Amino acid sequence: MNNTTKTSETWHIETRVALCPNDVAMVMAVRAATFLAEEDNITYADEFNGNDHVATHILALVDGDPAGAIRIRWFSDFAVMERVCVRRRYRTFRVFRSLANAAVEHLRAKGWQIAIGRARGDTPMLWRRLIKGRPSGRPIHLSRGIVLPMIREYPALETDSFAGLVPGQPEVEDLIVQVEGLWDFTKVRIAAHSAA
Repeated sequence: MNNTTKTSETWHIETRVALCPNDVAMVMAVRAATFLAEEDNITYADEFNGNDHVATHILALVDGDPAGAIRIRWFSDFAVMERVCVRRRYRTFRVFRSLANAAVEHLRAKGWQIAIGRARGDTPMLWRRLIKGRPSGRPIHLSRGIVLPMIREYPALETDSFAGLVPGQPEVEDLIVQVEGLWDFTKVRIAAHSAA
């Protein structure tokens, strides 16, 4: 029997797009455990709404256990990163950083260059540290409490992104039917190199 206790430095952290009902259930469980269980000013209706069905959810697992989540909603010129949460037992910078990196990587691969969100309490510092976000307006009073709008702008990715791809090309059509977040840009890179 191994009596060694794992520390946060030895955790295996995995992040992925929630692609199946079980992944989505884990995302919702993490959000319930974080927001509903820990915060008195948030109701079920505040936390769960129709936006969950039109969003992309990023799930973080620590040693296979659901640990954190981010919801991303997509608009014309920007992506909204929201409902950022990590269960108390896993609430470390490593888990937050893994989630933020996965969310940013995903939205940049989709071609978005602007990420926005709303920071509550002491989380503006976390936004600054994780994604170099900055305030984009004054604090706003919402049902969830006072929030500070945050923004981060990214340069366009030159490769491995949907930005600038032309629908109708065989390699692009092959790419867009692949599973969300598991895109293989190899054929697009080869086609771009051949055209150069």
